[in-house]
Amino acid sequence: MTRYCYLSGPVCSDGFWGSNAASLRQSIADARAEDPAAPVTVVINSEGGDVYEGVAIYNMLRASHVDVVISGMAASIASVIAMAGDHVAMYANSVLYVHHAWTCGAGNAAELMQQVEQLRDADRVLIDAYMAKSGRTEEEITALLDGPNGDGSEITADRALELGLIDEVLDPAQAVAACLKNFRSPHTQPQNKEPHMDPEEKTTMTDQKAACGDPQKAEEIVEVEKEIEKKEETSEPDPRETRITELEKKVEELTAKIASLTEQTEAQAKYRSVVASAHQTREVKGDEPKSWPEALKKVGFVEACAQYPELRAAYIAEINAKSR
Repeated sequence: MTRYCYLSGPVCSDGFWGSNAASLRQSIADARAEDPAAPVTVVINSEGGDVYEGVAIYNMLRASHVDVVISGMAASIASVIAMAGDHVAMYANSVLYVHHAWTCGAGNAAELMQQVEQLRDADRVLIDAYMAKSGRTEEEITALLDGPNGDGSEITADRALELGLIDEVLDPAQAVAACLKNFRSPHTQPQNKEPHMDPEEKTTMTDQKAACGDPQKAEEIVEVEKEIEKKEETSEPDPRETRITELEKKVEELTAKIASLTEQTEAQAKYRSVVASAHQTREVKGDEPKSWPEALKKVGFVEACAQYPELRAAYIAEINAKSR
């Protein structure tokens, strides 16, 4: 049964505000201590952060042979970490954001020249990771890091699959349901209690336990169960029940479509409202960005997340709405 470990929030060496290599390594070790034979999946929802800490996590995951699922966003160095999975999947409404290495530091000419070399080295690490996963050429990966405006590329799940950066696109509803159905943990399940079962199953188990001392009675129970199963297999379904089931499925499908359309409409309205508000602010101040791409271009990803969270939230909401 799959065990899940989580990489959430910014990537930082101390791990206080987000995730680091040491804490994730310990989570994987704990998961495998519970069940050495169980596969481990690392679930990522991170805006990125420290490049060198991210490289340490990437190398550790490559050596650990784990799968990766991008549950919301894998941006910046977090997108590189995602490439370490033996099998990488994204929810259909998740986002992969890639860009060239950035720095917020400044200093004299010598320090700036040193930072240029460090950024080039960091770019080499990013490009190699994306190439190793996707099989794309260096020119193709560099074009993705450049993006249309020089500030990187936001990649949808379908596009990431086409590029070879991931191996599978997950349907959000089905994936969550499967995760909740299959996930078992000593931290969430009551200990030393009889597992939940239907009354009929419990009665059958009780009868079988009672028959343990009587082989003939146990054999009779097995024969009766086989007869019941045979009758259920050969009996024709009630056409009324079949029709009701079909109608219920259609109602569920229409409800889901209505909810999706409503969500798209709300997301688009919210984005237009935020952009209009930002535009008004820009007219007053004269230098404020009116959209998330402009905020990225102006101050970079980290500062944009801190200063313009509403633009980012609205932009991601619109992207998610379009990807459905």
